[in-house]
Amino acid sequence: MRNNSEGKGHGLLGGVIVTVLVVVAVLLILAALFQAFGPMLPFPGELGAAFGLILLYAVVILAVGIGVVVALIQRWKEIKGGEEDEAKKY
Repeated sequence: MRNNSEGKGHGLLGGVIVTVLVVVAVLLILAALFQAFGPMLPFPGELGAAFGLILLYAVVILAVGIGVVVALIQRWKEIKGGEEDEAKKY
């Protein structure tokens, strides 16, 4: 059996990298959305139902980014609490 008890925290690096990549991707998508519809946003009445869809897309995109950051924070707390290798018991 291998002994993987070199130290704590080595499982967090991947999570941080993925979180940064996802948040950057989410921000780029959101920026592209507002860039595409930016000239029309000062006149939301002219967009009609499309304005609601733009806001819905923006909220969903932000929810994904926030969810990834929350998951990273939860994982950080698990690792600090010593639960890094708990799943290996099963």
